[in-house]
Amino acid sequence: MKKLLLLITFAFAAIFAQAQEVNMGFIPPYHPGYSIFNIENAFQQSDGNIVSNVLVGTSNGNNPIVEGNIFYKASFDGLQYTDSLFVADSLLPYYLFAKDPSGTGNLRVNIEPDGYGGTALRISHFPDDDLNIDPAEDLVIHLCDTIAFDHFNSYMIDSRNDLIIKYYTQSSDGSFVCHIARVGLDGTIKHTAVLPQNQNFLITMDEFESASKQYYQWKNSDEQNLFIYLLDSTFQMKNSYVINKQLYYKFYADPYYAEVMSSFSFGSDNFNSTFVIPDGEDIVVAAPYNYDSAWVHDFHECGAAVARYELRTMQRKALKYFNDQPGPSTGVNIMCFQKTSDGNLYLVFREPMPNNNPTMSVVKLDRDLNVIWRRFCYEQSYKYDPYIGMFSGMLNDNEGNETGIYIVGYAANLMQAGSGIFHFFLTDEGLSTIQEGNIDIRPYAYYPNPTQDRLRLQYSPDVQPKQVELYDLQGRLVRSQSQGLESLNMQGLAPGQYLMKVTLEDGKSFTDKVVKE
Repeated sequence: MKKLLLLITFAFAAIFAQAQEVNMGFIPPYHPGYSIFNIENAFQQSDGNIVSNVLVGTSNGNNPIVEGNIFYKASFDGLQYTDSLFVADSLLPYYLFAKDPSGTGNLRVNIEPDGYGGTALRISHFPDDDLNIDPAEDLVIHLCDTIAFDHFNSYMIDSRNDLIIKYYTQSSDGSFVCHIARVGLDGTIKHTAVLPQNQNFLITMDEFESASKQYYQWKNSDEQNLFIYLLDSTFQMKNSYVINKQLYYKFYADPYYAEVMSSFSFGSDNFNSTFVIPDGEDIVVAAPYNYDSAWVHDFHECGAAVARYELRTMQRKALKYFNDQPGPSTGVNIMCFQKTSDGNLYLVFREPMPNNNPTMSVVKLDRDLNVIWRRFCYEQSYKYDPYIGMFSGMLNDNEGNETGIYIVGYAANLMQAGSGIFHFFLTDEGLSTIQEGNIDIRPYAYYPNPTQDRLRLQYSPDVQPKQVELYDLQGRLVRSQSQGLESLNMQGLAPGQYLMKVTLEDGKSFTDKVVKE
């Protein structure tokens, strides 16, 4: 069953008190009778709109039931949600959802049962200005005579505008069989193969840009080292590489501080915070890390790490840590990792803060992993946590030039039941394309909030603070600092809400609510 659903204007005031200041588009937690399970993917259309693919269903205790996908279209010009399409599917409908590289319009590609005990590939087309899909125009291609497991599927469009499809079936002895196929956008099957057992459950799939018509996949081993496999155009393995999880190790003679070690915490896929990007002859990896020391001066921290390796030798060329919360921590989730056409990188990650106030950060790095700018998203008093699902991509203007990054995600409400979908748009300068000075994107983070005595501030390296002021709700100035701007003294103030104004050297200022306990 397919039908077009009309969206009404979404009332931000039902979610946030000061909606008119919010840059973030937030779809309410439930769309007629369905719970949001995850964001499967999102992309920018030729007309500039962002379309997201949202997995929805109904909750039945510990057994949620998938009902289908809702495709939302959002304009970043004022963040208006303009259209939606619900596609009912009782299976887990994971799709490739992308701009059609052969012309105008868009593609939806998915693997499904063919109705005769086998597996088929469905290619759907729809225009930029209308999300409605006409099933009569779909291409349906038979792939194999056994049924695929829908939740392991991988899709990509390569540089030749062919679809590369990876899917799994089960043999008579119960083992898994990994199939991979090259299919033209016109439905022509150009090549099929079955991968060896040792290449089963390779997680991601992409094209390796310095080796024409070659592809790479990766997985973590039992020891949590990262294995990268390079495949040729017929999907035969050409080479494999190992990235050791250990980042730093030193043994000290001092018995009170005997050992210090930091290591990657590789996950099993992107949803578990591991990303791999090819860049020329290099591989760039982003993943959480742990830093431990042993014995008396025991110390532990978690954070995000980005490392660049020369693929041929696996020699590490650069390493960057991000950690704003030393000490025991619940860990960091890396949500997105993107590369620009000029080789810069965007890293998006979630980190815990005191009082269970998670913050999402967007960092732009150069090829040597130097920070160009950093922006902190999600003002923490909202108590929304973007830890469940997120998708990002390069933001382009009407001529196709890269102007920044978009982020579409799914967040849970930490204060009450409910969740929702958000959109952020950041330019290459780290500014909101909607409105500067909004309360969701900042060149600094502040925590803990609420606080009893002192508020800590951390600034992006591309900005310089000039002054921090604190006002009560009647507009009276109660604190002012022009030095020591990494913290704000709250001692001696009456408990309650205050407004903190941060002014930068370039004259820009931001106002945030803070709470004194």
